[in-house]
Amino acid sequence: MLIDWLNRLKNEIRTVDIQPVTSPLLKVFMDRFKRNVLDLWLRKEELGSDGEVYNRLNFEVKRFFLSDVSLSFNLEFFLYIDPERISAVEIDLSAEDLNLFLRSWQEGKTNRNLNYATLGVCAKRDMKEVLKDCGAELMDPRTTNLKREFFSWNRGGIYIRRNDGCLAVIHNVAYYNPTEDVQPHEEQIRKYLRAREIWNSENSLEKWLEKDFYIYIY
Repeated sequence: MLIDWLNRLKNEIRTVDIQPVTSPLLKVFMDRFKRNVLDLWLRKEELGSDGEVYNRLNFEVKRFFLSDVSLSFNLEFFLYIDPERISAVEIDLSAEDLNLFLRSWQEGKTNRNLNYATLGVCAKRDMKEVLKDCGAELMDPRTTNLKREFFSWNRGGIYIRRNDGCLAVIHNVAYYNPTEDVQPHEEQIRKYLRAREIWNSENSLEKWLEKDFYIYIY
């Protein structure tokens, strides 16, 4: 079998790209593949509703984990892996799960190598629950601006500090600001003002709900 041959291969395996991903193929791969890789891409999901859920890998992904089949992975899986970048959509994580993911990073327990993550959960979550006990700060996009990679700038966002001083900036929409002097999008300002109103209210009947999380680590 190809997987057994790859396990015996002495050369470095840089990227494993599986598409389309079916339930039987994913199970064989997760059970038998044991070589560390730079990148693992699982794309074009064709899984049945009875697909197995996995909580860890038998190998290390060092640089980039990308998955379109994220219903197959639980919170423990995302706490276990430690690449530089994660991109995963349709993750079945609750607000409590997302909170544990952030607090575990914040306490320096997991995801120490992470510098960027795109996480899309399968339904909108209450941001007050997601950010509970994280010491999160909502930043005004009109007055805060940090340089990020790829020659762009990070305006506003949610700031969370790790215990060693490292900063995570979280957005719920992927805004692109190519230069430092580009003004924030009007939509970004409106979302910030509405989120701040709900965030600062103890009795608001309205909830701040989001399902996409773009996390930049500084």
